[in-house]
Amino acid sequence: MLNSLLKIVLAVVMMLLGLGLANAAEPKQEHPLFNKLDGFELYTSKSSKFEAYKFQLKNEKVVVEGKYFDIRYKLTKGQDPPGGLYVIRNFTNAVKQVGGEVLYESKDNAVMRMTQGGKEIWVRINCAANGVWYYLNIVEKGEMKQEVAVNKLLDAINATGRATVYINFDSASAKIKPDGKPVIDEILDLLRQSPTLKLSIEGHTDADGNADGNQKLSQERAQAVQAALTAQGVAAARLSAKGFGQSKPVADNTTDAGKAKNRRVELVKVN
Repeated sequence: MLNSLLKIVLAVVMMLLGLGLANAAEPKQEHPLFNKLDGFELYTSKSSKFEAYKFQLKNEKVVVEGKYFDIRYKLTKGQDPPGGLYVIRNFTNAVKQVGGEVLYESKDNAVMRMTQGGKEIWVRINCAANGVWYYLNIVEKGEMKQEVAVNKLLDAINATGRATVYINFDSASAKIKPDGKPVIDEILDLLRQSPTLKLSIEGHTDADGNADGNQKLSQERAQAVQAALTAQGVAAARLSAKGFGQSKPVADNTTDAGKAKNRRVELVKVN
């Protein structure tokens, strides 16, 4: 019985410690545009890089997207409630003084818009319990930063089982030029997004020179790509390398444009 009780007490202590650590990791913050009213204290606050918030006006709702803040204040214990209109007017007057506009106002709610620091900022102030609580919903209007992109190589492999890349090598050499690194990085992304994918890395050349030399060069270039990928942590078992020289042209070898298309590396899905 005593052991069970000790376990329960220990679990509660650990939970409280965990909550304390979580609160320490996420300090409450106010929005830099507004100071809090006298007699109030910050209760909760949170922010998001990008959200859509719906502002209710008199006869319509307006959705604004951008960096979002949700900040809540409560009256300090022992203070008399100031009344909702007192709180609302403090904020609407402050916004008007910096050239902003009040789009909607009632005794316990207001929506405002202003421009500060080159940003269009929308603000909703809402009161509860005769001004015991007030809440701020703020959106700094802006476009979302696009961080995710569809890997074109993965799209091609899913569609056809193969993808073609063009990697610049030193002339008559298997040394990858510095400007070939972005292509290697793209192949790495492909392999990381598809952890079970296995590839045959197949090198091809144009018809300049002789067939035997081109066969050898294409093999070495395919192996150079393979080595660059395994050096970044890709398991060797997922990759193989093979050279085809000039034997599989996809364009006319009598023109410079055709030769450039033939000097390629193909990534072929291995089943």
